[in-house]
Amino acid sequence: MPRVIDREARRAELVSAAATVFAQRGVANTAVSDIVRAAGVAQGTFYLYFDSKDAAVLAVVDRIANGICEQTAARIAAEQSAVDKLLSFRGVLSEAGTQPGAAAVVDLMHRPENRLLHDRLAEDITRRLVPLLQAVVEQGVAEGVFDVGDPGAAAWFVLAGLQSVELAGTPLPEMPSALAKATAFALRALGYAGAQA
Repeated sequence: MPRVIDREARRAELVSAAATVFAQRGVANTAVSDIVRAAGVAQGTFYLYFDSKDAAVLAVVDRIANGICEQTAARIAAEQSAVDKLLSFRGVLSEAGTQPGAAAVVDLMHRPENRLLHDRLAEDITRRLVPLLQAVVEQGVAEGVFDVGDPGAAAWFVLAGLQSVELAGTPLPEMPSALAKATAFALRALGYAGAQA
């Protein structure tokens, strides 16, 4: 008897298979046939969920963005102090490149022909992360460890600084170190006088 699977679960399987194949072969070297083979479905099934390989790439990108935003919210909520919350945020960004398919997707996103796709992802992540960071800055001001007059502008500044590490083309293996330096600078800009982490 064939296995019955709901539509959302099947789509998630296809996205996972695409991420895995992108990680193994690279996005440019992956065909739809590779994705369906990895997912164990017929090629026609793929086209019930995606109209092209590019649509599957977008789904993998969305999954990465959702993962970053969800992990950020959870990790920030788990910490007590504003400084620890900011360091947890950095940790999520540092780990983002380790997700299956991340290196291939990062390579794809930085190609000139994919600039609009990159900008779409960056805008979506920024829109979702600025309020989280603003709350962290506001908490730091309330704790007396940050000294800024406009927590909203400070959140933009911090996020832009951390995003610029990626925008500068920092290779994935160097990302954790570069993000640590950017975070140390952001803490100083926020008026934090404690030991740097």
